[in-house]
Amino acid sequence: MTGRPLIALTGATGFVGKILLADLSRRGHPVRALARAAPGRTLPAHAGVEWIAGDLSSGEVLSSLVRGARVVIHLAGATKARDAATFHEVNAARTGDLVQRAQAAGVDHFIHVSSLTAQRPDVSPYARSKADSEQLAIANAGNMALTILRAPAVLGPDDDATRALFSALARGLLPSPGGAAVNFRFSVIDVADVSRCLADCATSAASGIRSIAPAGHLKLGWDDVAQSAQRVLLHPVRRVVMPPLLMKAAGHAADLAVKLNGQPQVFSSGKVQELLSGDWLADTQVSGAVPLDVTLQRCIAPFQRSARKMNRFGKKRA
Repeated sequence: MTGRPLIALTGATGFVGKILLADLSRRGHPVRALARAAPGRTLPAHAGVEWIAGDLSSGEVLSSLVRGARVVIHLAGATKARDAATFHEVNAARTGDLVQRAQAAGVDHFIHVSSLTAQRPDVSPYARSKADSEQLAIANAGNMALTILRAPAVLGPDDDATRALFSALARGLLPSPGGAAVNFRFSVIDVADVSRCLADCATSAASGIRSIAPAGHLKLGWDDVAQSAQRVLLHPVRRVVMPPLLMKAAGHAADLAVKLNGQPQVFSSGKVQELLSGDWLADTQVSGAVPLDVTLQRCIAPFQRSARKMNRFGKKRA
C-alpha cells in the first residue's frame, strides 16, 4: 500500500463505516480509523488499517487521527440524543473541531457526511445540528478542499434506525405517515452505494468547497416501497397509514420517555416532524445503483429467518 495517501476515518465501526472501511482496504488504501475503546471489543482486521482508540470528545485523539493524513472522512455523529444541546455538541461542535485540526495538520481534502435534513434546519434538533455542522466545516476549512455529502435515507441490514420498519415489512406491514405526507416523495441510497460514493470521493482529486446529495433512487413514494417489498416477499404488503396527530402524540411520548429513563431513541417528536415536513429529495443519481428490490431483500431477510426460527420453536413446544 506504499505510495497511496493515508485516509483518516471516523465512524468506522458504524452502519456505513464498517462497509466503507472494508471497501477502502480492498482498494489498497491505508486507513487510520477511530474507534471507542471498550473492554473485550474486537475490531475488524483489514489490511492496511490502523486503529486509534478514543472518540470525538478528545482533541488529542483527533490530532493523532489526522496527523499525516491526506484525506479525512468524517462519518461519526449522533442520530439520537437526549436534547438539542447534545445533538449540537456531537454533530456540530465536534465537526468544527475536527475540521480545524485537519486543516492545521495539512490535510488536503475533508469529506463531511451530513444529511438531507440540513436543507430545512428548523424541522428538528437533528436537522439543525447537521446544518450547523456544515457551516462550521465551511468556516474552519481554510484552503483545504471540503466536500459535504448530504445523505438521504441510507438502507441496509443491521441498522438499528430501520429495524422496526423492516421487522414490520417482514410481516407484510408497512407503517407510513398519513395526511398530506401520504403523497410525499423521498430519496434513498443503499449502504453499499453510499460507501462507494465516499470511497470514490476520497480517492479523487478535489478543490474548493462543494456539496453533493447522491441517491440510488431519487424519487420514491411509500407505494413504491410497498410494491418492491411485495415482489421480495411474494405476498401482499399492507400499508398502515398513521394519522399525523397520532404520530405527533407518539413522538412526544417518546420524548417524555427519554426524559424519564435517559435513553434516547431515533424515534422522537423531531423525527415525526421530519416525516411530516415535505419531500426529501437528493440531486444526484448514483450510477449502477443497487436495485430497490435487492436492498429490501437484504434488509428483510434477517427478520424472515428469525420468524421461521420462532415458528419452528413454537411447533416443537406444541
